[in-house]
Amino acid sequence: GPKRPGSSDIGLFVIRLLTAVTFSYYQLLGLLSKAKNHVWDKAEWDLVTKFLELGIPVPGVLATVFVTLLLLSIIGIVVGIFTRFNALFLLLSTIAILIVPFSLAPSLTPQALVLYIAVFLGLLLGGSGKASLDYRLAGRKKKKAGNS
Repeated sequence: GPKRPGSSDIGLFVIRLLTAVTFSYYQLLGLLSKAKNHVWDKAEWDLVTKFLELGIPVPGVLATVFVTLLLLSIIGIVVGIFTRFNALFLLLSTIAILIVPFSLAPSLTPQALVLYIAVFLGLLLGGSGKASLDYRLAGRKKKKAGNS
């Protein structure tokens, strides 16, 4: 069966968890609130305005989809499912936010973006470790292939 997670795997889990909590609290909560207000109350949203300025088609829908994908990717990082894909999406999003001058949250400074880029790049290259759903599913798949 799959080997038990070691201390480095627990360390990776803690890094994933702390990154997700920090990103969610400082960036994502405000975006989710604004997205909800935009969808339900038809409130103005600066992200939609920025998407409109950038020439992105259907900016209201795509801004909401973007925030939803950020949320799902962060949840995927914590759980450890499709970690590399989620890290790739978050890495590319963070790089785009750094390059294209638009602000998702007041606390999202260039220094914070660079730290997020480093963590997401590390997760993209290294994966999520043994304390993840990816590892458990891979172990189950190997066990199933070995039995047949």
